[in-house]
Amino acid sequence: MTIQNLTQQDLPSINALWIGERLNAMSIACLTSFVKHGHQVNLYTYGEISNLPPGVNALDGSAILDSSKIIKHQKSGSFALFSDIFRYALLKKIKNGIYVDCDVYCLKPLTIPEHGYLLGYENDSYINGAVLALPTDSDMLNTLIELSNQPYFTPEWYSGYDKMRLKIKRLFGYANTLSTMGWGVIGPSAITHYAKKLNITHLVQPVDVLYPIQHHETHKLMDANLSIDDVITENSVCVHLYNETMRHVDLTKIDPNCILAKMLRNEI
Repeated sequence: MTIQNLTQQDLPSINALWIGERLNAMSIACLTSFVKHGHQVNLYTYGEISNLPPGVNALDGSAILDSSKIIKHQKSGSFALFSDIFRYALLKKIKNGIYVDCDVYCLKPLTIPEHGYLLGYENDSYINGAVLALPTDSDMLNTLIELSNQPYFTPEWYSGYDKMRLKIKRLFGYANTLSTMGWGVIGPSAITHYAKKLNITHLVQPVDVLYPIQHHETHKLMDANLSIDDVITENSVCVHLYNETMRHVDLTKIDPNCILAKMLRNEI
């Protein structure tokens, strides 16, 4: 069976999370891109979405994690921390499904390798979790869930100095909860560390498959002199648009001929 003749019943479901009442333009385009490529797309929410794209199913996030579990990163106010926790809980409960962030744009239908792991390097040493599938009974998934359930957390990959610093803070009453930790600590940092520790790095996709554009290269998406073929390879199946990196970009003012503008119109 080739990728071209896979049906929606054959393809894994695409599962995402949104907290808020309205999707932004980038998220609408990204979710729609998966619909266009034949995937069943499920968007988990904790309230009604007023501008849900056609073909996207709205599902209750409480079926995965109760709304009382929602937390924000203390400094940034971002829900990215909760989305890390949510994706692990979701992958434990669904079958033949992939979690994707709402800023991942689909170029080709996604499939899960027979070994059950779909994750990719975003650079030479760092593994991202914006596109993620893990076997439900894997040590990797169970470890990430166990970490995300810990009220107080000291990453074992931290240096001796940083571990001591956290210990001293606790002695003075400053608890190192997940919401006070650094960006991505329970996400890419943890995924990268445990992929190495559990010896599954050989299962991780090369950079060009899931993350052909890195976070410091998003300017290429707004260069009207570049085409999508200039920034991806024949192996690329999606592009991470790094919403946090581009959140200050006025999407109404970008060149209509650039890659990003074409993505927003779902012309790629």
